Amino acid sequence: MTRSEASPRIAVLDIGKTNLKLLVASEDGWPLETLSIPNVPTTAGPYLAYDLPGLEEWFLDTLAVVTQRHTIGAVIATAHGCGAVLVEGDEPVLPMMDYDAVSPPEIDQAYARIAPAYDEVFCGSSGAMRLGKQLLWQESAYPAEFARAKTYLTTAQYFALRLGGCAASEISQLAAQSHIWDLFHHQPSSLMRKRGWDRLLPERASAGAVLGRVSEAVAKRTGLARSTEILCGVHDSNANLFRYKAAGMADTSILSTGTWMIGFQRGLALDKLDATRGMVLNIDVDGENVPSTLIATGREYDLISGDHDASDAAVLTALPSLLALGTLALPSFVGDDGLFPGAAHRGRIIGPRPETPAEWRGLAVLYAAFSANRCLDALGSSKHIVIDGGFAANLPFARALAALRPSQSVSVSQSRDGTALGAALLWRRFSRKIPVSSVVLEAVTPLGEDECKRTLSAAYQSWISFSERPS
Repeated sequence: MTRSEASPRIAVLDIGKTNLKLLVASEDGWPLETLSIPNVPTTAGPYLAYDLPGLEEWFLDTLAVVTQRHTIGAVIATAHGCGAVLVEGDEPVLPMMDYDAVSPPEIDQAYARIAPAYDEVFCGSSGAMRLGKQLLWQESAYPAEFARAKTYLTTAQYFALRLGGCAASEISQLAAQSHIWDLFHHQPSSLMRKRGWDRLLPERASAGAVLGRVSEAVAKRTGLARSTEILCGVHDSNANLFRYKAAGMADTSILSTGTWMIGFQRGLALDKLDATRGMVLNIDVDGENVPSTLIATGREYDLISGDHDASDAAVLTALPSLLALGTLALPSFVGDDGLFPGAAHRGRIIGPRPETPAEWRGLAVLYAAFSANRCLDALGSSKHIVIDGGFAANLPFARALAALRPSQSVSVSQSRDGTALGAALLWRRFSRKIPVSSVVLEAVTPLGEDECKRTLSAAYQSWISFSERPS
Protein backbone atom coordinates (compact mmCIF):
# COMPACT_ATOMS: atom_id res chain seq x y z
CA MET A 1 0.00 0.00 0.00
CA THR A 2 1.43 3.43 -0.92
CA ARG A 3 1.10 6.47 1.27
CA SER A 4 -2.03 8.50 0.44
CA GLU A 5 -1.31 12.17 -0.32
CA ALA A 6 -4.76 12.95 -1.67
CA SER A 7 -6.10 14.51 1.55
CA PRO A 8 -5.16 14.41 5.22
CA ARG A 9 -6.73 11.75 7.42
CA ILE A 10 -7.60 11.59 11.08
CA ALA A 11 -6.29 8.96 13.46
CA VAL A 12 -8.57 7.92 16.32
CA LEU A 13 -7.23 6.35 19.51
CA ASP A 14 -10.18 4.31 20.81
CA ILE A 15 -9.54 3.26 24.42
CA GLY A 16 -12.18 0.67 25.16
CA LYS A 17 -12.64 -1.40 28.27
CA THR A 18 -11.99 -4.60 26.32
CA ASN A 19 -9.92 -3.50 23.32
CA LEU A 20 -7.59 -0.77 22.14
CA LYS A 21 -8.10 0.40 18.59
CA LEU A 22 -6.43 2.80 16.22
CA LEU A 23 -8.65 3.75 13.31
CA VAL A 24 -7.72 5.92 10.35
CA ALA A 25 -10.66 7.70 8.73
CA SER A 26 -11.37 10.36 6.16
CA GLU A 27 -12.52 13.66 7.61
CA ASP A 28 -16.11 12.89 6.53
CA GLY A 29 -16.16 9.73 8.63
CA TRP A 30 -15.34 6.87 6.27
CA PRO A 31 -13.06 4.16 7.70
CA LEU A 32 -9.80 3.43 5.91
CA GLU A 33 -7.82 1.19 8.26
CA THR A 34 -8.23 -0.30 11.73
CA LEU A 35 -5.69 -1.97 14.02
CA SER A 36 -6.52 -3.33 17.48
CA ILE A 37 -5.29 -5.38 20.44
CA PRO A 38 -6.88 -6.49 23.73
CA ASN A 39 -6.77 -3.96 26.57
CA VAL A 40 -5.29 -5.94 29.46
CA PRO A 41 -5.26 -4.23 32.89
CA THR A 42 -2.24 -4.48 35.15
CA THR A 43 -2.12 -5.81 38.70
CA ALA A 44 1.49 -4.72 39.27
CA GLY A 45 0.55 -1.50 41.08
CA PRO A 46 -1.49 -0.63 44.15
CA TYR A 47 -4.82 -1.52 42.53
CA LEU A 48 -6.20 -2.89 39.26
CA ALA A 49 -5.20 -0.27 36.73
CA TYR A 50 -4.74 0.57 33.08
CA ASP A 51 -1.23 0.01 31.82
CA LEU A 52 -0.80 3.62 30.70
CA PRO A 53 2.82 3.24 29.54
CA GLY A 54 1.88 0.10 27.60
CA LEU A 55 -1.14 1.79 26.01
CA GLU A 56 0.94 4.78 24.99
CA GLU A 57 3.68 2.57 23.53
CA TRP A 58 1.16 0.66 21.44
CA PHE A 59 -0.52 3.80 20.14
CA LEU A 60 2.79 5.43 19.23
CA ASP A 61 4.07 2.27 17.55
CA THR A 62 0.82 1.93 15.61
CA LEU A 63 0.82 5.58 14.58
CA ALA A 64 4.32 4.97 13.20
CA VAL A 65 2.89 2.15 11.09
CA VAL A 66 -0.12 4.03 9.68
CA THR A 67 1.85 7.20 8.90
CA GLN A 68 3.70 5.15 6.31
CA ARG A 69 0.39 4.68 4.48
CA HIS A 70 -1.63 7.79 5.30
CA THR A 71 -1.05 11.51 5.70
CA ILE A 72 -2.44 12.16 9.17
CA GLY A 73 -3.76 15.68 9.75
CA ALA A 74 -5.22 15.22 13.23
CA VAL A 75 -5.35 12.79 16.14
CA ILE A 76 -8.23 12.40 18.62
CA ALA A 77 -8.83 10.01 21.51
CA THR A 78 -12.11 8.54 22.75
CA ALA A 79 -12.67 6.54 25.91
CA HIS A 80 -15.29 5.29 28.37
CA GLY A 81 -16.43 7.59 31.16
CA CYS A 82 -15.11 5.87 34.30
CA GLY A 83 -11.40 6.51 33.81
CA ALA A 84 -9.22 9.50 34.65
CA VAL A 85 -5.64 10.31 35.61
CA LEU A 86 -4.14 12.50 38.32
CA VAL A 87 -1.29 14.39 36.66
CA GLU A 88 1.65 16.59 37.59
CA GLY A 89 2.93 18.31 34.45
CA ASP A 90 2.27 15.63 31.85
CA GLU A 91 3.13 12.66 34.08
CA PRO A 92 0.65 10.58 36.11
CA VAL A 93 1.21 10.63 39.88
CA LEU A 94 -0.83 7.42 40.31
CA PRO A 95 -1.92 4.70 37.86
CA MET A 96 -5.26 5.18 36.14
CA MET A 97 -7.70 3.02 38.07
CA ASP A 98 -9.65 0.31 36.23
CA TYR A 99 -13.31 0.64 37.18
CA ASP A 100 -13.34 -3.08 38.02
CA ALA A 101 -10.86 -2.47 40.86
CA VAL A 102 -12.35 -3.67 44.15
CA SER A 103 -12.37 -0.83 46.64
CA PRO A 104 -11.78 -1.46 50.37
CA PRO A 105 -14.95 -1.72 52.50
CA GLU A 106 -14.02 1.42 54.43
CA ILE A 107 -13.92 3.39 51.16
CA ASP A 108 -17.30 1.96 50.16
CA GLN A 109 -18.77 3.05 53.48
CA ALA A 110 -17.16 6.47 53.44
CA TYR A 111 -18.26 7.15 49.87
CA ALA A 112 -21.84 6.11 50.61
CA ARG A 113 -21.94 8.96 53.15
CA ILE A 114 -20.65 11.65 50.78
CA ALA A 115 -21.80 10.59 47.30
CA PRO A 116 -23.74 13.33 45.49
CA ALA A 117 -27.50 13.00 45.11
CA TYR A 118 -29.06 11.46 42.01
CA ASP A 119 -30.82 14.67 41.01
CA GLU A 120 -27.42 16.35 40.77
CA VAL A 121 -25.33 13.76 38.91
CA PHE A 122 -28.15 11.57 37.49
CA CYS A 123 -26.54 8.22 38.19
CA GLY A 124 -26.36 5.97 41.23
CA SER A 125 -23.32 4.71 43.11
CA SER A 126 -23.57 1.02 42.19
CA GLY A 127 -21.93 -0.68 39.24
CA ALA A 128 -18.86 0.73 37.49
CA MET A 129 -16.79 2.69 39.96
CA ARG A 130 -17.49 6.42 39.74
CA LEU A 131 -14.62 8.85 39.40
CA GLY A 132 -15.67 10.52 42.66
CA LYS A 133 -15.15 7.24 44.50
CA GLN A 134 -11.82 6.65 42.79
CA LEU A 135 -10.65 10.09 43.95
CA LEU A 136 -11.67 9.37 47.54
CA TRP A 137 -9.76 6.07 47.48
CA GLN A 138 -6.66 7.63 45.96
CA GLU A 139 -6.66 10.60 48.33
CA SER A 140 -7.23 8.38 51.38
CA ALA A 141 -4.72 5.64 50.56
CA TYR A 142 -2.02 7.65 48.75
CA PRO A 143 -2.07 11.17 50.24
CA ALA A 144 1.49 12.11 49.25
CA GLU A 145 0.98 11.23 45.59
CA PHE A 146 -2.47 12.82 45.58
CA ALA A 147 -1.06 16.06 46.99
CA ARG A 148 1.39 16.28 44.08
CA ALA A 149 -1.39 16.23 41.48
CA LYS A 150 -2.05 19.50 39.72
CA THR A 151 -4.59 18.30 37.16
CA TYR A 152 -7.27 15.62 36.84
CA LEU A 153 -7.80 14.51 33.25
CA THR A 154 -10.36 12.10 31.89
CA THR A 155 -8.79 9.43 29.71
CA ALA A 156 -9.17 10.97 26.25
CA GLN A 157 -7.84 14.33 27.47
CA TYR A 158 -4.89 12.64 29.18
CA PHE A 159 -3.78 11.14 25.87
CA ALA A 160 -4.21 14.52 24.17
CA LEU A 161 -1.83 15.99 26.74
CA ARG A 162 0.69 13.20 26.25
CA LEU A 163 0.71 13.74 22.48
CA GLY A 164 1.49 17.43 22.85
CA GLY A 165 -1.82 19.16 23.47
CA CYS A 166 -2.74 21.36 26.42
CA ALA A 167 -4.68 20.14 29.45
CA ALA A 168 -8.47 20.42 29.05
CA SER A 169 -11.77 19.05 30.30
CA GLU A 170 -14.62 18.06 27.99
CA ILE A 171 -18.30 17.96 28.88
CA SER A 172 -19.32 14.54 27.52
CA GLN A 173 -16.57 12.88 29.58
CA LEU A 174 -17.07 14.99 32.72
CA ALA A 175 -20.78 14.14 32.74
CA ALA A 176 -20.51 10.44 31.86
CA GLN A 177 -21.71 8.84 35.12
CA SER A 178 -18.67 10.22 36.92
CA HIS A 179 -20.12 11.93 40.02
CA ILE A 180 -17.69 14.78 39.43
CA TRP A 181 -20.08 17.02 37.45
CA ASP A 182 -23.40 18.63 38.43
CA LEU A 183 -25.49 18.04 35.32
CA PHE A 184 -28.30 20.30 36.52
CA HIS A 185 -26.28 23.41 37.45
CA HIS A 186 -23.48 22.80 34.91
CA GLN A 187 -20.58 22.97 37.34
CA PRO A 188 -18.29 20.64 39.31
CA SER A 189 -20.39 18.47 41.60
CA SER A 190 -20.98 19.31 45.27
CA LEU A 191 -18.61 16.46 46.13
CA MET A 192 -15.82 18.01 44.06
CA ARG A 193 -16.38 21.45 45.58
CA LYS A 194 -16.62 20.26 49.19
CA ARG A 195 -13.45 18.16 48.92
CA GLY A 196 -11.55 20.87 47.06
CA TRP A 197 -11.04 18.56 44.11
CA ASP A 198 -12.61 21.02 41.68
CA ARG A 199 -9.22 22.84 41.63
CA LEU A 200 -7.87 19.87 39.65
CA LEU A 201 -10.25 20.29 36.70
CA PRO A 202 -8.72 22.29 33.83
CA GLU A 203 -10.64 24.68 31.63
CA ARG A 204 -13.24 23.05 29.41
CA ALA A 205 -12.89 22.75 25.65
CA SER A 206 -15.32 21.42 23.06
CA ALA A 207 -14.86 17.93 21.69
CA GLY A 208 -12.96 18.35 18.43
CA ALA A 209 -11.35 21.65 19.44
CA VAL A 210 -7.64 21.92 18.63
CA LEU A 211 -5.57 21.61 21.83
CA GLY A 212 -2.21 21.94 20.11
CA ARG A 213 0.15 20.16 17.72
CA VAL A 214 2.11 16.97 18.25
CA SER A 215 5.28 17.39 20.24
CA GLU A 216 8.69 17.10 18.65
CA ALA A 217 9.28 13.80 20.48
CA VAL A 218 6.00 12.32 19.24
CA ALA A 219 6.64 13.51 15.69
CA LYS A 220 10.09 11.94 15.69
CA ARG A 221 8.79 8.68 17.15
CA THR A 222 5.76 8.30 14.85
CA GLY A 223 6.55 10.12 11.62
CA LEU A 224 3.63 12.50 12.17
CA ALA A 225 4.17 16.01 10.85
CA ARG A 226 4.71 18.67 13.53
CA SER A 227 1.62 20.40 12.12
CA THR A 228 -0.61 17.42 13.07
CA GLU A 229 -3.47 18.73 15.21
CA ILE A 230 -4.25 17.25 18.63
CA LEU A 231 -8.00 17.43 19.19
CA CYS A 232 -9.96 17.48 22.42
CA GLY A 233 -11.31 13.97 22.85
CA VAL A 234 -14.73 12.60 23.69
CA HIS A 235 -16.67 10.02 25.70
CA ASP A 236 -17.00 6.86 23.61
CA SER A 237 -20.78 6.42 23.48
CA ASN A 238 -21.23 10.15 22.97
CA ALA A 239 -18.88 9.95 20.01
CA ASN A 240 -21.15 7.30 18.55
CA LEU A 241 -24.20 9.44 19.32
CA PHE A 242 -22.62 12.42 17.56
CA ARG A 243 -22.26 10.35 14.40
CA TYR A 244 -26.04 10.11 14.15
CA LYS A 245 -26.57 13.73 15.09
CA ALA A 246 -24.17 14.72 12.31
CA ALA A 247 -26.20 12.57 9.92
CA GLY A 248 -29.45 14.41 10.78
CA MET A 249 -30.77 11.56 12.96
CA ALA A 250 -30.76 13.27 16.35
CA ASP A 251 -34.26 12.02 17.28
CA THR A 252 -33.50 8.36 16.57
CA SER A 253 -33.37 5.88 19.47
CA ILE A 254 -29.78 4.65 19.55
CA LEU A 255 -28.63 1.45 21.24
CA SER A 256 -24.87 1.76 21.57
CA THR A 257 -23.67 -1.72 22.45
CA GLY A 258 -20.50 -3.39 23.65
CA THR A 259 -19.51 -4.32 27.19
CA TRP A 260 -22.29 -1.91 28.17
CA MET A 261 -25.57 -1.32 26.36
CA ILE A 262 -26.45 2.35 26.39
CA GLY A 263 -29.82 3.53 25.15
CA PHE A 264 -30.06 7.17 24.04
CA GLN A 265 -33.34 9.02 23.53
CA ARG A 266 -33.57 12.79 23.41
CA GLY A 267 -36.65 14.57 24.67
CA LEU A 268 -37.56 12.52 27.75
CA ALA A 269 -38.34 14.73 30.74
CA LEU A 270 -35.71 14.55 33.47
CA ASP A 271 -38.33 13.66 36.07
CA LYS A 272 -38.89 10.39 34.17
CA LEU A 273 -35.35 9.23 34.96
CA ASP A 274 -35.38 6.52 37.64
CA ALA A 275 -32.26 6.02 39.74
CA THR A 276 -33.28 2.44 40.52
CA ARG A 277 -33.80 1.39 36.89
CA GLY A 278 -30.43 1.87 35.24
CA MET A 279 -31.41 5.32 33.98
CA VAL A 280 -28.84 8.09 33.67
CA LEU A 281 -28.40 11.43 31.97
CA ASN A 282 -25.69 11.99 29.42
CA ILE A 283 -24.61 15.37 28.12
CA ASP A 284 -23.68 15.35 24.45
CA VAL A 285 -20.73 17.12 22.83
CA ASP A 286 -22.85 20.25 22.34
CA GLY A 287 -23.95 20.36 25.99
CA GLU A 288 -27.45 19.04 25.32
CA ASN A 289 -29.28 16.63 27.64
CA VAL A 290 -29.64 13.05 26.39
CA PRO A 291 -31.65 10.78 28.76
CA SER A 292 -30.17 7.30 28.68
CA THR A 293 -30.17 3.80 30.09
CA LEU A 294 -26.94 2.09 31.11
CA ILE A 295 -26.75 -1.66 31.69
CA ALA A 296 -23.95 -4.24 31.39
CA THR A 297 -25.75 -6.36 28.78
CA GLY A 298 -22.66 -7.23 26.73
CA ARG A 299 -20.90 -8.61 29.78
CA GLU A 300 -24.03 -10.51 30.85
CA TYR A 301 -24.49 -11.94 27.37
CA ASP A 302 -21.00 -13.41 27.54
CA LEU A 303 -21.62 -14.84 31.01
CA ILE A 304 -24.86 -16.54 29.93
CA SER A 305 -23.64 -17.90 26.59
CA GLY A 306 -20.26 -18.93 28.01
CA ASP A 307 -18.08 -20.86 25.59
CA HIS A 308 -21.05 -22.07 23.56
CA ASP A 309 -20.93 -21.04 19.92
CA ALA A 310 -23.52 -21.50 17.19
CA SER A 311 -24.45 -19.95 13.88
CA ASP A 312 -27.17 -17.32 13.61
CA ALA A 313 -29.28 -19.81 11.65
CA ALA A 314 -28.98 -22.41 14.39
CA VAL A 315 -29.90 -19.89 17.08
CA LEU A 316 -32.94 -18.67 15.13
CA THR A 317 -34.06 -22.29 14.75
CA ALA A 318 -33.59 -22.91 18.49
CA LEU A 319 -35.53 -19.87 19.70
CA PRO A 320 -39.10 -21.24 19.24
CA SER A 321 -38.39 -24.42 21.22
CA LEU A 322 -36.58 -22.43 23.91
CA LEU A 323 -39.57 -20.11 24.21
CA ALA A 324 -41.99 -23.04 24.32
CA LEU A 325 -40.08 -24.56 27.24
CA GLY A 326 -40.36 -21.34 29.24
CA THR A 327 -36.62 -21.19 29.83
CA LEU A 328 -35.51 -17.70 30.87
CA ALA A 329 -32.39 -16.04 32.22
CA LEU A 330 -33.27 -13.55 34.95
CA PRO A 331 -31.13 -10.58 36.05
CA SER A 332 -28.57 -9.72 37.13
CA PHE A 333 -25.42 -11.66 36.32
CA VAL A 334 -23.10 -8.81 37.39
CA GLY A 335 -22.74 -6.62 40.45
CA ASP A 336 -25.07 -3.97 39.09
CA ASP A 337 -28.85 -3.85 39.59
CA GLY A 338 -29.42 -2.70 36.04
CA LEU A 339 -33.13 -2.46 35.30
CA PHE A 340 -34.38 -4.15 38.46
CA PRO A 341 -33.70 -2.88 42.00
CA GLY A 342 -31.89 -5.44 44.13
CA ALA A 343 -31.02 -7.69 41.18
CA ALA A 344 -27.21 -7.45 41.47
CA HIS A 345 -25.55 -10.89 41.61
CA ARG A 346 -28.96 -12.62 41.57
CA GLY A 347 -28.80 -13.81 37.97
CA ARG A 348 -30.33 -17.25 37.47
CA ILE A 349 -31.99 -19.51 34.93
CA ILE A 350 -35.54 -20.77 35.35
CA GLY A 351 -37.14 -23.59 33.38
CA PRO A 352 -35.35 -26.50 31.71
CA ARG A 353 -31.69 -25.66 31.15
CA PRO A 354 -30.51 -25.32 27.55
CA GLU A 355 -28.89 -28.43 26.12
CA THR A 356 -27.24 -27.36 22.88
CA PRO A 357 -24.84 -24.50 22.05
CA ALA A 358 -27.58 -22.90 19.94
CA GLU A 359 -29.99 -22.97 22.90
CA TRP A 360 -27.41 -21.45 25.24
CA ARG A 361 -26.71 -18.67 22.81
CA GLY A 362 -30.45 -18.30 22.20
CA LEU A 363 -30.99 -17.85 25.93
CA ALA A 364 -28.41 -15.05 25.95
CA VAL A 365 -30.09 -13.49 22.89
CA LEU A 366 -33.49 -13.45 24.63
CA TYR A 367 -31.99 -11.94 27.77
CA ALA A 368 -30.30 -9.18 25.76
CA ALA A 369 -33.40 -8.49 23.63
CA PHE A 370 -35.67 -8.32 26.68
CA SER A 371 -33.22 -6.00 28.42
CA ALA A 372 -33.02 -3.73 25.37
CA ASN A 373 -36.80 -3.68 25.06
CA ARG A 374 -37.18 -2.69 28.70
CA CYS A 375 -34.67 0.12 28.19
CA LEU A 376 -36.53 1.46 25.16
CA ASP A 377 -39.82 1.37 27.07
CA ALA A 378 -38.24 3.32 29.94
CA LEU A 379 -36.96 5.95 27.49
CA GLY A 380 -40.36 6.32 25.80
CA SER A 381 -38.96 5.25 22.44
CA SER A 382 -41.53 5.50 19.67
CA LYS A 383 -39.60 6.21 16.48
CA HIS A 384 -36.80 4.62 14.48
CA ILE A 385 -34.37 2.40 16.48
CA VAL A 386 -30.74 1.86 15.47
CA ILE A 387 -28.58 -0.89 16.97
CA ASP A 388 -24.94 0.10 16.89
CA GLY A 389 -21.78 -1.63 18.10
CA GLY A 390 -21.24 -5.28 18.93
CA PHE A 391 -24.90 -6.34 18.95
CA ALA A 392 -25.43 -4.92 15.45
CA ALA A 393 -23.76 -8.09 14.17
CA ASN A 394 -26.07 -10.32 16.22
CA LEU A 395 -28.92 -11.07 13.82
CA PRO A 396 -31.04 -13.16 16.24
CA PHE A 397 -30.90 -10.33 18.80
CA ALA A 398 -31.88 -7.70 16.22
CA ARG A 399 -34.76 -9.79 14.83
CA ALA A 400 -36.07 -10.59 18.32
CA LEU A 401 -35.97 -6.92 19.33
CA ALA A 402 -37.74 -5.92 16.10
CA ALA A 403 -40.48 -8.48 16.84
CA LEU A 404 -40.92 -7.03 20.33
CA ARG A 405 -41.44 -3.54 18.88
CA PRO A 406 -43.74 -4.07 15.88
CA SER A 407 -44.80 -0.40 15.65
CA GLN A 408 -41.21 0.80 15.14
CA SER A 409 -38.65 0.25 12.43
CA VAL A 410 -35.35 -1.25 13.59
CA SER A 411 -32.03 -0.97 11.75
CA VAL A 412 -28.49 -2.13 12.40
CA SER A 413 -25.42 -0.06 11.70
CA GLN A 414 -23.18 -1.55 9.02
CA SER A 415 -20.12 -0.09 10.72
CA ARG A 416 -18.50 -1.98 13.58
CA ASP A 417 -16.47 1.12 14.45
CA GLY A 418 -19.20 3.62 15.27
CA THR A 419 -17.44 5.09 18.29
CA ALA A 420 -14.19 5.72 16.45
CA LEU A 421 -15.93 7.06 13.36
CA GLY A 422 -18.04 9.41 15.47
CA ALA A 423 -14.86 10.71 17.05
CA ALA A 424 -13.36 11.17 13.56
CA LEU A 425 -16.31 13.34 12.55
CA LEU A 426 -15.45 15.80 15.31
CA TRP A 427 -12.52 17.03 13.23
CA ARG A 428 -13.49 20.34 11.60
CA ARG A 429 -17.08 19.77 12.71
CA PHE A 430 -17.82 23.46 13.14
CA SER A 431 -17.11 24.17 9.48
CA ARG A 432 -18.63 21.00 8.00
CA LYS A 433 -21.93 20.96 6.19
CA ILE A 434 -24.43 18.51 7.66
CA PRO A 435 -25.91 16.01 7.36
CA VAL A 436 -22.99 13.73 6.61
CA SER A 437 -23.57 10.63 4.51
CA SER A 438 -21.27 8.15 6.25
CA VAL A 439 -23.94 6.38 8.34
CA VAL A 440 -24.94 3.17 6.56
CA LEU A 441 -27.88 1.20 7.97
CA GLU A 442 -29.63 -2.06 7.15
CA ALA A 443 -33.29 -2.64 8.00
CA VAL A 444 -34.06 -5.58 10.29
CA THR A 445 -36.75 -8.12 9.48
CA PRO A 446 -38.62 -9.16 12.66
CA LEU A 447 -38.95 -12.82 13.59
CA GLY A 448 -41.51 -14.16 11.17
CA GLU A 449 -44.28 -16.43 12.43
CA ASP A 450 -47.18 -14.75 14.25
CA GLU A 451 -47.20 -17.57 16.78
CA CYS A 452 -43.51 -17.00 17.49
CA LYS A 453 -44.15 -13.29 17.96
CA ARG A 454 -46.98 -14.00 20.41
CA THR A 455 -44.83 -16.48 22.32
CA LEU A 456 -41.97 -13.99 22.40
CA SER A 457 -44.23 -11.25 23.74
CA ALA A 458 -45.64 -13.56 26.40
CA ALA A 459 -42.12 -14.65 27.39
CA TYR A 460 -41.11 -11.00 27.75
CA GLN A 461 -44.03 -10.34 30.10
CA SER A 462 -43.07 -13.40 32.14
CA TRP A 463 -39.47 -12.18 32.23
CA ILE A 464 -40.62 -8.81 33.58
CA SER A 465 -42.82 -10.47 36.18
CA PHE A 466 -40.14 -12.87 37.43
CA SER A 467 -37.44 -10.19 37.37
CA GLU A 468 -39.47 -7.87 39.61
CA ARG A 469 -39.69 -10.56 42.30
CA PRO A 470 -36.85 -11.17 44.74
CA SER A 471 -35.17 -14.52 44.23
